[in-house]
Formats: sequence, C-alpha cells, structure tokens
Amino acid sequence: MKKQLFCVLIVMGAARCATAQSTGQVQVGGRLGLPLGVTGRYWFTEHSGGEGILGIYNRTVSLTALYEYHFDLSALTVNGFGWYLGGGAHAGGREIHSKAQFIGGLDAIAGADYNFEAMPLNLSLDWKPAVHFQHSAELAQFAISVRYTFGYNN
Repeated sequence: MKKQLFCVLIVMGAARCATAQSTGQVQVGGRLGLPLGVTGRYWFTEHSGGEGILGIYNRTVSLTALYEYHFDLSALTVNGFGWYLGGGAHAGGREIHSKAQFIGGLDAIAGADYNFEAMPLNLSLDWKPAVHFQHSAELAQFAISVRYTFGYNN
C-alpha cells in the first residue's frame, strides 16, 4: 500500500512539474459540438488559463468565460498530452416560445487535450455541463475543439 501511494505521488508530481504551455500564449480555433462556435484560450501561467467560447445551439447564442487548470501528462503518456478542469459562467439569448429571453448561468469543464509537437495545433475533447439561472440545466454538452497556437516554440 505504501508503494502504491508513493507511486501515485510521484506520478502526480511529474504531471504537475511538466509544462506544455507558455505564459501569454494564445490559442484560437473552432469548436464542434455543444455549443458549436469559436473558442480561444489565453495562458496566465504554464498550468492555468482562460477560455472564451462564442457558441450557438438550439436557438441560443451564448458567450462563455472559463478558468481552466491544466495537468500535463507528457511524462506518463506522449509528449503534449494532458487533461484539465475548470469552471466559469455564460450569458446570452435564447428564443423560447417565439420570444427572445436572456439566459445566464454557471459552467464546469473537464477535458483532455493534445498539443502537436511538429506544428502549432491543439486538439481537445471536453465535457461542459451548464446550469442556467432561469431555465433547466444542460448536462450533455460535449465538443471537440481545434485551435491554432500563436507564439508556438518548437
């Protein structure tokens, strides 16, 4: 049991120490899923960043702002692979019964991403459940995003 705990701590430490992003780096691209739209990331530190999503779905237009903490798993898998967790909020408009209504709420996000070594490209798969203040929750929002990385250093 002590060996297993020690191994888990070593793995977590290696994942935390490895870096995949640079402070100030920007990634911009498209998002295919719910919501469908445009996504952009800005890296505050090597492990944390902000993501913005301008999306459309189900007679809805929304803007989402998320804070994400990234765990680099390059030491355990392939170089450039990691996972992330975060949360934030959204606001937008939705047509309900032929009337435009404001929607706003809270979002969570969990996903995995891969930064290609040979090119400035990021690919991610995420789950982004959302709870609206005025309406029901949307818990089955999954998407694949492809982003171009500005300031790419190989």
